[in-house]
Amino acid sequence: MHGTRVAYVKDRCRCIDCTAANTATGRAVHRAQAFGRWRPFVDAAPVRKHVRALRAAGIGVEQIAVLADLSTSHVRELADPGRDGNPRVRRVRPETAQRILRIRIDQGNRAPRSQVDATGTRRRLQALIAVGWAHDELAARLGRSSASLRRSMLSDSVTAQTAREVSAVYEQLWNARPPESTDEQRAAADAARAFAADRGWLPPLAWDDIENDPAPQHHAETVETDGLDEIAIERALAGDGVRLEHLTVAEQDEVVRRLTERGKSIRDIAEQLATTKRTVSRRRASINAA
Repeated sequence: MHGTRVAYVKDRCRCIDCTAANTATGRAVHRAQAFGRWRPFVDAAPVRKHVRALRAAGIGVEQIAVLADLSTSHVRELADPGRDGNPRVRRVRPETAQRILRIRIDQGNRAPRSQVDATGTRRRLQALIAVGWAHDELAARLGRSSASLRRSMLSDSVTAQTAREVSAVYEQLWNARPPESTDEQRAAADAARAFAADRGWLPPLAWDDIENDPAPQHHAETVETDGLDEIAIERALAGDGVRLEHLTVAEQDEVVRRLTERGKSIRDIAEQLATTKRTVSRRRASINAA
């Protein structure tokens, strides 16, 4: 890596930055020696173990080198065993160990093209579709073709870059309503919701941790209590893109009743459920909630 003592010693670079880095390192060594604190090397085993864990998580040697500000060859020497199966590097400098050990195993540290588990990506896309964001609209926002995005939703793994891009779009849209100002937009949003409902896909508010929550098996079929779909009711109460017309008459009454108890006005309820004030008034009258 340019501008380091490694480049000065191994690559024999004598530029101003590498020379300065070598001089600074020499001074630090002399100071540590003077105070009896000089530890030129530490055991490489913990570092090598961490490198293996990073690589297993999809963070490759080149990415580790970038994150640790070390040369790729140095990291590779540390990571790969010799021909006899024994470690090629047994000791490393403390600063080298610190740079590598501080690298965390998380999505942000993975190289863009490395493969990561697709569960979080798939759930985020499904959740957005469940609240009315059409597949083609999501593909356009991600700069992908519809076919390419569909492959990502069906795959067990995606690239780290795809996971990051989908996560960013999800953060923008999870609590935003899809465009429904025209008949075409409303039809697309309704089709997306119906498509998701047929497959049991959950909306954003159904997840506590969309990345790590276990798949809720009991949502595979419609959950009904006394003839009411509690999932549909909760989505309607949360303003999750459920229109009044999507609910049964009993569910409409229940949603209007609960929203009324929460202090919502007829106008507020009508706007939230994408219906008219007259319809809400009729529903209120039917449950004596006026």
